[in-house]
Amino acid sequence: MMNQTEISEHSRQITNYEKLEPILGRLTNINLTILKGRLERGMWLKRIKDNKLFVGHDGWVHTWAEFLDNISIARETARQDMEIYEQFASYLQNNPNLMNQLSYERLVRLLPVVKNDHNDKPLLLEMAASTNRADFDNNLKELKGKMPTDMCDCETVIILARCTVCGATHRRKDLE
Repeated sequence: MMNQTEISEHSRQITNYEKLEPILGRLTNINLTILKGRLERGMWLKRIKDNKLFVGHDGWVHTWAEFLDNISIARETARQDMEIYEQFASYLQNNPNLMNQLSYERLVRLLPVVKNDHNDKPLLLEMAASTNRADFDNNLKELKGKMPTDMCDCETVIILARCTVCGATHRRKDLE
């Protein structure tokens, strides 16, 4: 005979199952090659995690990590997808042209910057969409307080040499 706790846990699992199954169906059909798909996956994963819909999945899942392992999504990937959804989705959904110009990789690289300063998010997204790789890299370095390569005179350099036999890397200065 089931006690009250077991009955409520069982009914929670049934409720979660009813809510989770259609979401899992959507997750498996999302096109992850486009940014819109990654944002959608972030939205669904966030909803599952926030509402703890994963509890009781497959009759044994009790933690977020177990759930992610069960559906074969790496924890870091899920975290990034949810964070990118949180940080950028509302702005990108209102600017479809921008969404078509941006790559997921650039949004991942922007995350540390927008965490510190939420006010410049639209400007940062415009910059990420409109600059070439070298300019984007330099802008990110500058935003993180580092010296961008286009402003450095490169007087302090380390020249490395790699052995073609064993593959070891040495500073050229040490070899002279």
